[in-house]
Amino acid sequence: MRKICATLLIVFSLIACSSPKKENKESWQPLKTVQLEGVSPMGIAEISNTLWISDGVGNRIVSIAENNDSIRILDSFNRPMHIATDGKYLFVPEFNANQVKITSGVDRSIIPVSDSLAGPSGVAVFENQMAVSYFKGNQVLFTEDGENWVHIGENATKNNALNQPTDVQITKDTIWVADGYNNRVQVYNKKGELLNTIGEKENMNVSMGLFVSEKELFVTDFENDRVLVYNHQGDLLQELSKDIKSPSDAYLRNENLYILNYLASSLTIYEYKTTAEEE
Repeated sequence: MRKICATLLIVFSLIACSSPKKENKESWQPLKTVQLEGVSPMGIAEISNTLWISDGVGNRIVSIAENNDSIRILDSFNRPMHIATDGKYLFVPEFNANQVKITSGVDRSIIPVSDSLAGPSGVAVFENQMAVSYFKGNQVLFTEDGENWVHIGENATKNNALNQPTDVQITKDTIWVADGYNNRVQVYNKKGELLNTIGEKENMNVSMGLFVSEKELFVTDFENDRVLVYNHQGDLLQELSKDIKSPSDAYLRNENLYILNYLASSLTIYEYKTTAEEE
């Protein structure tokens, strides 16, 4: 009898040890997708709880309210690309007009840039600083005062040269560039010196847009129908692909990640959730 009890105890112990344990894991999970009928969404920015989306094919900027209804249209732009905002004004790079405009929704003016590089594809603002990515010029221009401009990518070595940069973002100490057809992200300091290269291991196919939060970097991998999530050091944290098709830009808002699907004319929203996962 004792031998039987001892045997059963060993069996139960083995079962308990072999049973998978569950742990909590935080990750981005799809929430919903909103159709943007007739819109080819390229860039996204926010002013006073209203999202603005550039329609590259329709040559306009469309606003989306909290309920995701279209509430306002700014037309007569010339292929607007990755837009930005300082909280009050919209900054709109016009790809076919080789210029960047600033608008309050009514008045518009052209921002003077010290160069005539062709094909502005993205613009970023941070405090008094501004950066513009030039798709055809293979450079990014950066200024801290609106007068003196740093040429990022100019005279770079072959391995570090930009190849049709598509988007740009400025943070406190760095400048992040979606190096579109080099299929990566390049990170610079504000002197234009290269600090880091991110994404080459993941075999991106056109890094179209990016968004940098306090902890993470989101990159839209256009041809691979996914968004890659990194930490600031460039370590891959997660790959998002569900309900994503030809993503062009991403934006973090109230713990939700908004992803533009260019060819699908839609907006996919992910939420950050804690889920139970077996080890």
